[in-house]
Amino acid sequence: MLDISVILERLDKVRKSSNGYTACCPVHGDRNPSMSVTQKDDVILCHCFSCGANGLDVVAAIGLKPEVLFDKALVRDDDKHWLLNKKSDWDEGIIAMAHESIKRGESIRYSDYKVIKESLARREQRRKHNLPIIFNMDITL
Repeated sequence: MLDISVILERLDKVRKSSNGYTACCPVHGDRNPSMSVTQKDDVILCHCFSCGANGLDVVAAIGLKPEVLFDKALVRDDDKHWLLNKKSDWDEGIIAMAHESIKRGESIRYSDYKVIKESLARREQRRKHNLPIIFNMDITL
C-alpha cells in the first residue's frame, strides 16, 4: 500500500501545502523548502523547483527504493525482441528510401550505406524471428 509518510518522515522542514507537502530537497542539501511532494491516485510525485530533482532522485537520496513511489508493482513486458520491434518503422523507411534511390540510379554515400546495411541486418533478424515486416522489397547494395 502506498504511504506518503514513509517519504515525509525522512525529509526536513515538511509543511502541508494546498496540493500536498513542501519540504527541503535531500538531493542538493536545501535549507529552505523548495520541493513539492504530492500523492496522486496510485503514485507519489516529488519535484524540486530548485535543482529539478524528481521522485527517483529523492528516494535514492533518502535511502529508499523506487517502489515506495508506486502503489502497484511495475510490470515489465519481457519482449526479448524489443529493439528489433522498436526500430522496425525506422528500418523499413530507410530501406524504402534506399530502394527508390537505387531505382533512380543515384549513388549512395558511405555514411548512408552503413545505415542501410544496419537496417537490412535488423530486418533479416526480424525475418528469422517471424516478426512483421512492412515492405517486402529486397535491395542489393
